[in-house]
Amino acid sequence: MILNKRKIISSIALFICFLTACWGIFWLSFILVDVIRHGLSGINPDLFLKDPAPPGEEGGGLRNAFVGHFLITLFATLIGVPIGILGGTFLAEYGRKYNISKIISTLADIMVSVPAIIIGAFIYAIIVKPFGHFSGWAGAIALGIIMIPTVVRTTENMLSLIPWTLREAAFALGAPYYKVIIQVVYRGAATGILTGIILAIARVTGEAAPLLFTAFNNNYFSLNMSQPIASLTVTIFQYAMGPYEEWHAQAWGAALIITLFILFATITGRLLIKRRYKE
Repeated sequence: MILNKRKIISSIALFICFLTACWGIFWLSFILVDVIRHGLSGINPDLFLKDPAPPGEEGGGLRNAFVGHFLITLFATLIGVPIGILGGTFLAEYGRKYNISKIISTLADIMVSVPAIIIGAFIYAIIVKPFGHFSGWAGAIALGIIMIPTVVRTTENMLSLIPWTLREAAFALGAPYYKVIIQVVYRGAATGILTGIILAIARVTGEAAPLLFTAFNNNYFSLNMSQPIASLTVTIFQYAMGPYEEWHAQAWGAALIITLFILFATITGRLLIKRRYKE
């Protein structure tokens, strides 16, 4: 009797979990289909090759936003990835015997879940406001800070999975610790670390709130990171709120491009994890 009751409760719980999973998958599929349906109509060569047309006029594109977003993401990666890898290396290799490493690790976990708009407001307060103007560098720093916790935790976890016996074997050959880390530990954890970097880039690519506080936007083509610079996410926000159908079509097209990039990056990261797990 008790066994049957447990089976019934287990079946009910499993059925509820199945329904909630289907509900989530339905809305995710609905969003993806809607983005693809509207986005395909907005994608054309002009979207990538031309700058925005004056408001109300047909034509134009988002070349300035594509280039600006690429620059901001590139410099954010150059800022966040090295700091994240070095931080994760310290926690996994040198910080084992220090209590502060546990505090740093916990703070990194917390920072992963901090809303991006808070990071944007923080950078606005310490960089944008003192300098008196928005800039691409401020946007890159904000996105770089968002990337750091993800890279730190991934690097720490991947390095911790490398057996200590490999380090001892290298020590026995007379290799110094830094060479052991670079030539042995990093090589063994390279796939996992690269996966964390890809997932971190995918996360910041779709962020708009931090760039509203930092890079702001620019309606013209610009490569000057010291001044306000265009970005895809902010442009999508502004165009979606605009009154023109042409803006809406271009916003849908840009949204589809970002969605496909994030999807591709996420799938690549998962495949790398699967490959590493099989190894």
